[in-house]
Amino acid sequence: MNKYLKLALIFVFGLTLIGLTMASCSKNETPSYDVALREYPVQYIADTIEIDKYLNTHYISSVDADFNITFAKIPTGGTQLSIRAQRTYQLLSKMVKNDNQGVNYKVYYLKLREGTNESTSSVDSVYVSYKGSLLTDEQFDYSETPIWFQLESVISGWGEIIPEFKTGTYDTAPGPNPSTFSNFGAGVMFLPSGLAYYNQMPSSLIPSYSPLIFSFKLKSQKSRDHDRDGILSKYELAAPTTLVPNPKPKDYDSDGDGTPNFYDIDDDGDRFMTKIELKRPYIATTVNGQIVLTPNGYYPYNGAAVDNPLTTTIDERQGVPRKYSGTVNPTNNLPTPLPADYTDPTRLRRYLDPTSYPPFE
Repeated sequence: MNKYLKLALIFVFGLTLIGLTMASCSKNETPSYDVALREYPVQYIADTIEIDKYLNTHYISSVDADFNITFAKIPTGGTQLSIRAQRTYQLLSKMVKNDNQGVNYKVYYLKLREGTNESTSSVDSVYVSYKGSLLTDEQFDYSETPIWFQLESVISGWGEIIPEFKTGTYDTAPGPNPSTFSNFGAGVMFLPSGLAYYNQMPSSLIPSYSPLIFSFKLKSQKSRDHDRDGILSKYELAAPTTLVPNPKPKDYDSDGDGTPNFYDIDDDGDRFMTKIELKRPYIATTVNGQIVLTPNGYYPYNGAAVDNPLTTTIDERQGVPRKYSGTVNPTNNLPTPLPADYTDPTRLRRYLDPTSYPPFE
């Protein structure tokens, strides 16, 4: 998986992007242009000074109808409002904690347009067009034609900022012209080097320890299911809390086995595969002539399966009890009254089965 946005592998109109081939580097390989490693907190201070200087000395010179944005330096005596001071596109920020680096990053970004369609997450794939620049305004990367990226496989700053936007609407107008997107999310991120390439030089165009600017347009996205358990990975991420407002995908490990839920085929550690539990979300037993339904690890909730291990009666996401007792309606063999989670007609076929599936080895 390429860390440099995979552009070295993309062919456009049959021509190899020779200039970008040098820029490809893998998370699993040692880059050719490493330099001595600096302390992350010290470098972050230096990056912050440079980014703040840029935001205070540059202004938005243009934003066209397709949300292509350009910046320019405020000339001596100029009256243009800086990126920080202008209010047409408010400068926003997000705190990003990196325990491995020992840094709480403050990441600035501009929201040119939020987008109107789907939200995405840091473990999904996105279809984006973008431009990358240094704080010197030198462009090092560009693709107006959208490209698919897995957010986990690119620099970490993308996975923090892209989910703050929504996708656009796919327009399929008849005729020879290619289909287009409208109402897509568009923005700009200003990344400290610790959320970019840090001491690596993925190409001769990007010096080590460089803060980077990316303008982007989020056209579409695909939700992924890493462990193929039938639950989209975005539903297996930790929910934000006051103590952890920006949790990482690895932070949601409900059975504590060291494997985050979106990679774990048995999230609740009961030795029943999640994809099997999804097929029969309730185990049925008879108590005093009544059918008693007990959650079999997972159950559908608002269109998504949510963890509810047999070792607890509390849903870890919603914080409410979910055990259910009732009788079976003889006309349709469904529990009556129906659990609230079964009000979706498309899920009525997932009714009780008195036989649980055997545990996997």
